[in-house]
Amino acid sequence: MESKRDLKTILERRRVIFGQKPETARYVPKVVTQWKGGLRNENAIRNHTVVSDYPVPSGGADAAANPMELLLAALGSCVSAVYVEYAALLDVTLDGVTVELEGEIDLRGLFNVAAVESGFQSITYTVRLETGAPREKVDELIRLADEHCPVSDSLKRQVAVNKSVAVA
Repeated sequence: MESKRDLKTILERRRVIFGQKPETARYVPKVVTQWKGGLRNENAIRNHTVVSDYPVPSGGADAAANPMELLLAALGSCVSAVYVEYAALLDVTLDGVTVELEGEIDLRGLFNVAAVESGFQSITYTVRLETGAPREKVDELIRLADEHCPVSDSLKRQVAVNKSVAVA
């Protein structure tokens, strides 16, 4: 695990490079999802595999988190990472970061039972920071983390989702 100082150096270097050469800041993550039977899927992400499944009452084998839970996990992970990154840049020592999330879904939308959205109606999260930093530094940390979390930003605004379907 890298130290806070190493992380700060990496972040400062990236900020300089991205400011000088904006084209280097373009990042295009790629994921390949393959159905593995039942409601289980495997997602290839770089050299990692993330599995999704559904609980038994939903028709799955409960072998992994479901996609909506993974969306919450992505948000929580991003929020936590952004707090850690900005804490390093601001020289704020964090002893712990915990993000508790929950989302509300009306499953009638998924099952086409009623004309309601099939996704989250709301997502609520609470961040718990363990730090002895002065309140004004913590307030600045909170502001920056809230303004710059990519997953939160993606969820708060309309993002173009383009699809194509190939039938073999």
